[in-house]
Amino acid sequence: MIATALVASVTMSADIIEANMVSLEIKLRGQLLAESTDYGSGADFTGDRTDLRFARFRLTLTGMMDETYGFQINTTSVLGTTKSGSTGYSVTSQDTDYNDANIRLHDGYFIANYSEMLNLKIGLTKIPLTRGNLDGCFDPLTLDRSAFIFSGYGAVPTKTSRDIGVTSWGKLVDGRVVYQASVFQGREGFTRTTNPFTQASVVSSPTPSEDFMYVGRVHYSFWDKEAASGYEGSYLGDLKILTFGVGAAFEPNAVYKNVTSAGVIQNEETVDYSAFTADVLFEYPTPIGTSTITAAYLKCDFDDAFRTNLNPGDRLSNLGGVNGQKEGWYVRAAYLLPQTFGKKGKLQPYAYYENWDLAVIAGVTEQTITQKAVGFNYFITGNNSVRFTLEYQRNEFAKPTAFVTGLPTSSVGAFTENNSLRAMFQVAF
Repeated sequence: MIATALVASVTMSADIIEANMVSLEIKLRGQLLAESTDYGSGADFTGDRTDLRFARFRLTLTGMMDETYGFQINTTSVLGTTKSGSTGYSVTSQDTDYNDANIRLHDGYFIANYSEMLNLKIGLTKIPLTRGNLDGCFDPLTLDRSAFIFSGYGAVPTKTSRDIGVTSWGKLVDGRVVYQASVFQGREGFTRTTNPFTQASVVSSPTPSEDFMYVGRVHYSFWDKEAASGYEGSYLGDLKILTFGVGAAFEPNAVYKNVTSAGVIQNEETVDYSAFTADVLFEYPTPIGTSTITAAYLKCDFDDAFRTNLNPGDRLSNLGGVNGQKEGWYVRAAYLLPQTFGKKGKLQPYAYYENWDLAVIAGVTEQTITQKAVGFNYFITGNNSVRFTLEYQRNEFAKPTAFVTGLPTSSVGAFTENNSLRAMFQVAF
């Protein structure tokens, strides 16, 4: 459900509340995940473990003062997590802290829609580089979007998927072309994070020069138009889609190049941050079902600074990890069956394959991770409003890797694979 109030002026007793808007849209959305993984419990941490967690809990308000000016506020509940990527997990806040939830501003920006060709978002918004990041959090084709497709760097969502800045976007060529161009704050100051193996607090080197980060993206829709600044992983047979997109990002002087393992900066030499992506979505509905295929390539580059910058803080939050220097791709495919299951339900089996070369991850230099999965979506109400997803996922590592246990006992083993059975229940209205 989307609640929309069409009002010129609303006034409550004693003038406590007064609203002057043409519309107010309210969204409530949440996802509960269950995961069973083949490591992480027992005295040697090699037994299976099962975790429950909230992936997302969101309250989103979008208000328009008139047809041009408005705002969006998107909050999320921070409940802790058991997910630390493909190489480990952490204990949830509810197991360690009685005050186990906080509310965070996830998006907050002003809207200025001047024309079909020029619209502005000013504030904290998504970084419009990759299609995966711009896919709706509650509209992915699979259980979730790729863990490797985010373009920023840092240890928090406001730097890995969002940033503060100005984004202009618009529709060209009768809406078949959508462009996005952004200037963001980029990296500032230093990042303090926790080493997942030792639990030690580590600090990155300071920003050499606080330059802006520049991001641009453009797509072309050959069939039906994806004429907006965000996407859906699947349109569930409502549209016939063939959309190609490319994007790029750049920030000069992002990180110091020569830093010792003790964090001592050796000289003033720096490296730039750059990224390039290309992607496609194909979806074709027929009377016997709807086929969906999406694929993406992404390269994020810090000019191999991981070879000479040995500071653990930089290698965790800037140069390395899933958001540091990397190159890789994925392909995802699904098939929406034409039958109805239950009153309105639709069933969509899917599979995906990913391959990523990462500069540094989990203490391993120049690692390659291959990720494979099969699963299905059951859209109980016929759309994304109420949804159940079940997925089997396998991660393979080219070099033996120690996994994080979630306890302050360093790490466990030297694995070359792990397997997970994951389920998600979603309510979004």
